[in-house]
Parts: sequence; C-alpha cells; structure tokens
Amino acid sequence: NSTYQATLCRSDLMLSKNLSVKSPKPVIAVTMATSRQGSAVVTHLSKTDSFMIRAITRSPFSKRSEKLAKLPNVEVLKGDLLEPQSLEKCFSGVYGIFGNTTPTKGWVIGRGSMVRDYEINQGRNLVDMVKRMAQLGTLKHFVFSSVCKAKDPLKNEPAPGHFSSKWSIEEYILVNGLKNISTILRPVSYFENFESKLPGVKISETVFPGIIHEDKVWQTIAVDDVGAWTKAIFKNPNRFLGEAINIAGDEMTGQQMAALWQKIQGVQSPSVRYSMIPRTLMNFIEHDIGMMANWIERTGYGANIKELKGLANELDIQITPFSKWLMEKASLQMSPNTTSKLNLRKRFEAIT
Repeated sequence: NSTYQATLCRSDLMLSKNLSVKSPKPVIAVTMATSRQGSAVVTHLSKTDSFMIRAITRSPFSKRSEKLAKLPNVEVLKGDLLEPQSLEKCFSGVYGIFGNTTPTKGWVIGRGSMVRDYEINQGRNLVDMVKRMAQLGTLKHFVFSSVCKAKDPLKNEPAPGHFSSKWSIEEYILVNGLKNISTILRPVSYFENFESKLPGVKISETVFPGIIHEDKVWQTIAVDDVGAWTKAIFKNPNRFLGEAINIAGDEMTGQQMAALWQKIQGVQSPSVRYSMIPRTLMNFIEHDIGMMANWIERTGYGANIKELKGLANELDIQITPFSKWLMEKASLQMSPNTTSKLNLRKRFEAIT
C-alpha cells in the first residue's frame, strides 16, 4: 500500500545517507529475501531479537516484502545480485551476510527455466562484494546456501547444472581467501517441491507423484528448516566458521512416501500408488530436473541424518519430518472417514 511504500522509501533514503551509523545489534543482510529460503532465514533471524536484518529484494514493494517488513528487527531494501552497486549499499557495515543464488530465469522450450551462467554471474557479484566488505573489516560471517554433495562422489558426474553452479561458487569463495569467515550450508531437495504445478500432475487420494523411481531413496527437507539451521549458525559462529554442512530432514523411497500419504488420509482411504513422472516428459519440461532425478538415483544426497539429529538437539533445532509437513499441507482437520486432496500448485524450483 502507499503508506508502506512511502515508509520504505524514507527508510531506504535514510540508510543510504547514514550507513556509518551503527545499529545497537549486529546487522545481517539476507539476499533474495522474498524467496522461499530467504523468507525462512529472515523469519528465524527476526525471532532471535539478536540481530537487525536487511531483507534484500529486487521488488521491495511486493506483498512478500510488505509481509517481511512487518516482522520485528527487519528492514526491506532494494538490491539485485546482478547489480553490484546495489549490493555495496545493502552490505555496507553489516556483521553477517546470508547469500543464496538462483539459476531460474525464463522458461524456454527444450531448456526449461534454469540457466547455469545466470547463477554464476550472481555468485561472482556476491562473492566479490563479500570480499570487499571483509577487507573493510566489518563483515565477520558469510553463510552461503549451496546444495548437498553426493553420497558417492565417484558417481557425481554428470551433475545437474543448478548443482554444479553452486559448487563452482563454493570454489570461488575458497580461491578468494574467504573460507575463514564463511559457512557453506548445503540443503537437499525441498518438501515444497511436492507443491509443483507440472502439467497434469497432482497429489490425489490415490496417487503420489515423484521424479525418481519408486525404490530409490530421496533425501528431502522443509525450507523452514534452512532458516532454523542458518539462525543456529549465526548464533554459534565459532562452531561453524570455515565449515560446510549437508542438511536434510528426512529420507524415504517413493513407495514409502505413497504409503505415508495413505496413512495420513486414514485407514478407510483408498490405496495409494506411487507414480513416477516420465523422465522423457521431465527432460522436456525442465531438463535440469531430469538430470537431477538421474543424479539422485545414481548417487543420492550425502547428508548424514543421524548425525544431524544429534547436532540439532545440541543447537535446539526442531527438524521437520516429512510426515509433519505433509499433514500440515493436507490440512488434516477432518474426521477419520474424511479423505482429502492436495493440489500441487507451484512449479519445481531450483535446487531442490
């Protein structure tokens, strides 16, 4: 609304004039703040009341931005990973930066929406500006969101482009001498990707669709958990500086997912079968997701969930199991005789 826009414009102007004024709390900048990951990170950091958060977005007047601006300790700023000058202003004087990048551009037939060079350019600008802020002496902690490494590295190739682009950005962080102030966070596939709106695909009472074969294990995670882990990392810098961590929330086969969906619907629901989206169709619609499916089947994500649960207990992180997420999405406010249907409304997003 106009009041919010006017307030944001005044805030942005004041920030540009008074960047040298210190906040009473350490400031953390979050790139792509209105994305799934970005929003989760901003929300979790906001709740700590330990930091001021600069939520950076290309669209500061969007509904998502307005929602973030209402959170305590949060200010929304306009910034673009493809415009280094905007990053310089947004990063000025910050204690920490959460950086995430995306390969998602425009959808093109036969290619899909993911462009490796598009993400590489964002990563280069991001890391170059992180290095500059570190040299100025203010930046103390950079958290970069990558993607989980392979369980069997000898079967890694060929890797999907939106995986290799993030791993290349990781290498760029290292060659720029930023390891000691950096933490690499590597999530697996999102639960939220089961909300896809791929043509003709939906979770129904009798069908649970997926992109891999029914007997292959698939590690997944709630996007909200990325925010929880990021909060813990910024709250415990001495433990995580210079480290990289693969994170996941659950691991199941397609058959197990289908059985879980049937259980959630109730004992009187019809039987549920797992249905793999044809790989040929997947390759045509979103080629890199087809490559990702091949990669998961060939090597799989390498997160150690047992160790993660132990670490989560120490850090007071509540890891979200797939069953909890699926029950929430199914809106199970129903009697035992009631069945439900969950439509998949969103397109597959990168990484995950």
